[in-house]
Amino acid sequence: MSPKLIVLVEDDVNLRQSIALILQRAGYLVSATDCVYKGMDLLRSGIYKLIISDINIPETKKVLIPKILGTFPNVSVVILTDQTIPDSEKGGKLLSAHYLAKPLAPERLLDCVGMIFGKVNGSNHTKDNNLPNNHNKDLQQSSS
Repeated sequence: MSPKLIVLVEDDVNLRQSIALILQRAGYLVSATDCVYKGMDLLRSGIYKLIISDINIPETKKVLIPKILGTFPNVSVVILTDQTIPDSEKGGKLLSAHYLAKPLAPERLLDCVGMIFGKVNGSNHTKDNNLPNNHNKDLQQSSS
């Protein structure tokens, strides 16, 4: 069994350390950074299968997501957000990502990551009950 390697991009040092610790205790190997460009450098190694990134880091939307979806199509994306996703982004490439709302419950994080590595139901999307109902509905419809 190959190691389950994750890149974590989060600019809040306390949250980054907490998320990394939760994932490491669950058996995942985590490379954490506060910089989108360092995260991209890690992905270039070709050994990572998942990136978790805070959407509020400006480069996440402008650089990271489009680059991952274009250059690293086999890398899954989890977006951390403390806000709802604007309608203008619902129709774009960001729907190719999984979304988790902050504050982040450890169980929800581990369920999402486990689903990605386990390919439960073959889905590329996850529902987060902390997001508004209409957003979850949009995610479900886009995955059909």
